[in-house]
Amino acid sequence: MSGKISATFGTRKILTTIQQKHADRDLLLMQANATEDRYMLLDLSGEKTVFASPVSYDVLLAKGNDDWHGMTSFIFIDLPIEEQKVFNSKFSAFRHDYEKPDGLKHFWILREAKNDAGFVIVTNWHSDSEYAVWLRSESFKPFAKYTTTDYDYHESRYAFVRSLKS
Repeated sequence: MSGKISATFGTRKILTTIQQKHADRDLLLMQANATEDRYMLLDLSGEKTVFASPVSYDVLLAKGNDDWHGMTSFIFIDLPIEEQKVFNSKFSAFRHDYEKPDGLKHFWILREAKNDAGFVIVTNWHSDSEYAVWLRSESFKPFAKYTTTDYDYHESRYAFVRSLKS
């Protein structure tokens, strides 16, 4: 896992073509859980992106393994400067006091490369039900405050489709 990742979106056909054209890269194809025709391609290589219209992120925290099978949640939030210090403190404490919730495979904190206020909490789970339990748990409480419109909160859930390297 590198310190940078990029994403792009499109149809399965287009993203699979990109994935095959760049088989040397660690590109993961994922399908949105909400709609069956919405796909995302993640570039985990850390190299200059091969995507024409990428959304790029800096990885601030990565805990767990690199298994993307199962359900992946992307929680998007925008944080004003004064709130970023509080948020950084919370995820720093989470990093040090980390007790992995049942079913959690990995946990990432990302920051948008072109938007200093844009953060993403990425979690990967064995199942949706384990994720739902975590959202009501003590270990999620430090982050629950950010799941409101005050922070432009929105969430997307994806399922792993394929990687040419797995």
